[in-house]
Amino acid sequence: LEALSCASVSPMKPSPADYLERERRLEALLAFEGKLSRGRLIGLLDLSETRASEVLRAFREAHPDWTYWDPKGRCWRATTVAQRKLTAVHASARLFTSYLGLTGLDHCRPGSEATACAAFSDAFSPDPRVFAALREAIESRAEVSITYRSMRNPEPHERRLIPHTLVRAGRRWHVRAFCIDHHDFRDFALGRIAKVVKKALAAEPAADPKNDAAWQTTVTVMLVPHPRLTHPQQQVIRAEFMGSAAARGETCRGALVEYLVQDMRAAVDVTKQLPPEYQLAVENMDVVRPWLFRAA
Repeated sequence: LEALSCASVSPMKPSPADYLERERRLEALLAFEGKLSRGRLIGLLDLSETRASEVLRAFREAHPDWTYWDPKGRCWRATTVAQRKLTAVHASARLFTSYLGLTGLDHCRPGSEATACAAFSDAFSPDPRVFAALREAIESRAEVSITYRSMRNPEPHERRLIPHTLVRAGRRWHVRAFCIDHHDFRDFALGRIAKVVKKALAAEPAADPKNDAAWQTTVTVMLVPHPRLTHPQQQVIRAEFMGSAAARGETCRGALVEYLVQDMRAAVDVTKQLPPEYQLAVENMDVVRPWLFRAA
């Protein structure tokens, strides 16, 4: 939002990156609210009335067949052309992330009157001190010492890491890092890190993220309705998750496959993991199995 709000008070010409970000935000609003209005842009982007009008006019000129004027609602509504382009699977997922970043998503606590909300609050936000320290270490390519606890070793103990990426998987945050003690790349849950101490700049050549094979490998997980569901039930699952297709392919890094499978609650053993607890199943287990944390 900074680039847009600054544009309202500064005569500087927006950069190409600013234009791209502005386009994405307006596309997200049009896709998930079905309309654009000057008042909405003023409220969300902290723009002046004049600047909001300019931004809206520029968007309409760039996409002349995407909106039409609704005099009763006093807004520009999405045309079928815009809906068709913005609801493509590859576009809608990206735009929804942008939409949530722009509008926020409150949780449905008593008294809330939000038109869209989360079932509950994000109770697993990382400790800001831990997050900031790891982020700084990643930016400076530094080694850190963390005080860590795990299910295998629940007592606080020191681990030496060279982190390369912070990643949210489901409702938890992890850091992907080279573990100096074990000389390999591993995931560490931020909620289990009590303290981070920055040490010297990383001097371990093997810690280069390019050497993290599981992180660099792309894996496609093919999801299908659980075979133990009835045919009508499978049709429901296809409509809900797959756009009525027979299967859905989700692509992610090898190191994150287990988290994807867990988050989708997809069965990896359809003889033991049964409906109604499991409504999806992994179809290509020959591809997925090597990337799971445990044998399936």
